[in-house]
Amino acid sequence: MVDQWDLHAGHRRIGSRPRAVDEYFTIGQPLLMPLPEEPLQTGQLCTPHVDRYSQITVQTHRSSIPTRLVGKRVRAVLHAAHLVVYDRNVEAARHQRLISKGGCRLDLDHCLEALIRKPGGSAIPHPRVR
Repeated sequence: MVDQWDLHAGHRRIGSRPRAVDEYFTIGQPLLMPLPEEPLQTGQLCTPHVDRYSQITVQTHRSSIPTRLVGKRVRAVLHAAHLVVYDRNVEAARHQRLISKGGCRLDLDHCLEALIRKPGGSAIPHPRVR
Protein backbone atom coordinates (compact mmCIF):
# COMPACT_ATOMS: atom_id res chain seq x y z
CA MET A 1 0.00 0.00 0.00
CA VAL A 2 2.86 2.39 0.85
CA ASP A 3 4.50 1.67 -2.51
CA GLN A 4 1.24 2.61 -4.25
CA TRP A 5 1.05 5.86 -2.28
CA ASP A 6 4.68 6.61 -3.15
CA LEU A 7 4.05 5.98 -6.84
CA HIS A 8 0.94 8.17 -6.76
CA ALA A 9 2.75 10.97 -4.87
CA GLY A 10 5.51 11.02 -7.49
CA HIS A 11 3.03 11.81 -10.24
CA ARG A 12 1.22 14.65 -8.49
CA ARG A 13 1.92 18.34 -8.93
CA ILE A 14 2.25 20.71 -6.00
CA GLY A 15 0.08 23.76 -6.44
CA SER A 16 0.44 25.27 -9.88
CA ARG A 17 4.02 24.09 -10.48
CA PRO A 18 4.77 22.98 -14.03
CA ARG A 19 6.41 19.65 -13.12
CA ALA A 20 5.49 16.59 -11.05
CA VAL A 21 7.30 15.64 -7.83
CA ASP A 22 9.30 12.87 -9.57
CA GLU A 23 10.54 15.29 -12.24
CA TYR A 24 11.86 17.73 -9.61
CA PHE A 25 13.53 14.84 -7.79
CA THR A 26 15.26 13.72 -10.99
CA ILE A 27 16.62 17.26 -11.48
CA GLY A 28 17.82 17.59 -7.86
CA GLN A 29 19.16 14.07 -7.29
CA PRO A 30 22.66 14.67 -8.78
CA LEU A 31 23.09 17.62 -6.38
CA LEU A 32 22.51 15.50 -3.26
CA MET A 33 25.49 14.55 -1.11
CA PRO A 34 26.15 10.86 -0.39
CA LEU A 35 25.00 9.45 2.95
CA PRO A 36 27.68 9.22 5.65
CA GLU A 37 29.27 5.79 6.10
CA GLU A 38 28.95 5.72 9.90
CA PRO A 39 25.45 5.27 11.36
CA LEU A 40 23.66 8.30 12.77
CA GLN A 41 23.96 8.52 16.55
CA THR A 42 20.51 9.28 17.91
CA GLY A 43 21.23 9.26 21.63
CA GLN A 44 22.24 11.89 24.16
CA LEU A 45 25.94 11.62 25.01
CA CYS A 46 27.29 12.14 28.53
CA THR A 47 30.46 11.21 30.46
CA PRO A 48 29.50 10.21 34.01
CA HIS A 49 31.92 9.17 36.74
CA VAL A 50 31.62 5.59 38.09
CA ASP A 51 31.14 5.84 41.86
CA ARG A 52 32.46 3.48 44.55
CA TYR A 53 29.25 1.44 44.34
CA SER A 54 30.01 0.68 40.66
CA GLN A 55 27.15 2.87 39.47
CA ILE A 56 26.71 5.90 37.26
CA THR A 57 24.04 8.57 37.33
CA VAL A 58 22.51 9.67 34.04
CA GLN A 59 19.87 12.36 34.43
CA THR A 60 18.15 11.20 37.65
CA HIS A 61 18.70 7.45 37.15
CA ARG A 62 21.38 5.19 38.58
CA SER A 63 22.71 2.19 36.63
CA SER A 64 25.26 -0.47 37.54
CA ILE A 65 28.57 -0.75 35.71
CA PRO A 66 31.24 -3.50 35.89
CA THR A 67 33.36 -3.02 39.03
CA ARG A 68 36.61 -2.74 37.04
CA LEU A 69 35.49 0.77 36.03
CA VAL A 70 35.08 2.16 39.57
CA GLY A 71 36.66 5.60 39.78
CA LYS A 72 36.83 6.09 36.02
CA ARG A 73 34.88 8.35 33.70
CA VAL A 74 32.90 6.46 31.05
CA ARG A 75 31.03 7.45 27.92
CA ALA A 76 27.28 6.83 28.08
CA VAL A 77 24.71 7.24 25.32
CA LEU A 78 21.09 7.58 26.41
CA HIS A 79 18.72 6.42 23.67
CA ALA A 80 14.92 6.43 23.66
CA ALA A 81 14.69 2.83 24.89
CA HIS A 82 18.08 2.00 26.39
CA LEU A 83 21.32 3.26 27.94
CA VAL A 84 24.66 2.07 26.52
CA VAL A 85 27.88 2.58 28.48
CA TYR A 86 31.31 2.37 26.84
CA ASP A 87 34.76 1.82 28.30
CA ARG A 88 36.83 3.54 25.64
CA ASN A 89 35.23 2.13 22.46
CA VAL A 90 34.05 -1.18 23.94
CA GLU A 91 30.49 -1.61 25.20
CA ALA A 92 30.71 -2.21 28.96
CA ALA A 93 27.02 -2.20 29.92
CA ARG A 94 23.58 -1.93 28.38
CA HIS A 95 20.41 -1.24 30.35
CA GLN A 96 16.79 -0.71 29.45
CA ARG A 97 15.98 2.97 29.92
CA LEU A 98 14.27 3.84 33.17
CA ILE A 99 11.21 6.04 32.98
CA SER A 100 10.42 6.78 36.64
CA LYS A 101 12.34 9.63 38.22
CA GLY A 102 15.13 8.52 40.53
CA GLY A 103 15.01 4.88 39.39
CA CYS A 104 17.85 2.42 39.77
CA ARG A 105 18.83 -0.49 37.51
CA LEU A 106 21.27 -3.06 38.92
CA ASP A 107 22.77 -5.97 37.01
CA LEU A 108 24.28 -8.48 39.44
CA ASP A 109 26.65 -9.75 36.72
CA HIS A 110 28.51 -6.46 37.12
CA CYS A 111 29.39 -7.47 40.70
CA LEU A 112 30.92 -10.85 39.76
CA GLU A 113 34.41 -9.38 39.33
CA ALA A 114 34.37 -8.17 42.93
CA LEU A 115 33.15 -11.57 44.20
CA ILE A 116 36.02 -13.31 42.40
CA ARG A 117 38.59 -10.98 44.03
CA LYS A 118 36.92 -10.92 47.47
CA PRO A 119 34.91 -14.15 47.89
CA GLY A 120 33.90 -13.33 51.47
CA GLY A 121 33.13 -9.67 50.83
CA SER A 122 29.92 -8.06 49.79
CA ALA A 123 29.94 -7.23 46.08
CA ILE A 124 26.38 -6.00 45.92
CA PRO A 125 26.34 -2.20 46.09
CA HIS A 126 24.50 -0.67 49.03
CA PRO A 127 23.81 2.95 48.16
CA ARG A 128 21.47 4.85 50.43
CA VAL A 129 18.05 3.27 50.63
CA ARG A 130 15.08 5.40 49.61
